[in-house]
Amino acid sequence: MRVDDLAAAAGVTKGSFFHHFPNKEACAREAVGYWSAQAEAVFGACGYRLAGSPAARVLAYVDFRIALLDGPVASYTCYAGTLLQEVHKTHPDLASACAASILDHAKTLESDLAQALGTASGEAPDLAVHIQAAIQGALIIAKAEGGSHGARASLGHLRRYLELRMENQSHDQ
Repeated sequence: MRVDDLAAAAGVTKGSFFHHFPNKEACAREAVGYWSAQAEAVFGACGYRLAGSPAARVLAYVDFRIALLDGPVASYTCYAGTLLQEVHKTHPDLASACAASILDHAKTLESDLAQALGTASGEAPDLAVHIQAAIQGALIIAKAEGGSHGARASLGHLRRYLELRMENQSHDQ
């Protein structure tokens, strides 16, 4: 997409675009930051963080992600994940911003995972990244299918795995 196209879509002149951004990549990086802030607000306001135990919060998080899979695919896919797939080799700074958005979000799960799995288990960071990988993969499946059926099934399997993993941990303690 050309800057002329972006400016027209935004209802501004090309000069106005360049007043705010030196190039398209800077505009896209700003969009990643905006998207991340909006996502943080949505996740911060939802009720999964109010669940009574760390394991319940992790499962409620996955339930929330499943609940988001309504409407047209474009309404629930991840801007950072989609953009990262497109630019990971060609625009390293933009790819880094996208990766930070996804990986920083994964970190929000680490404390609950560590508590649910037992603090002696050092796997919480890796499992938090795995959860994000499963979510990003589910979103790719939604795009491939043009709907949420496969994504819901995938995240349902993730949820069952987490239930079993955290249940087994509570029995081992």
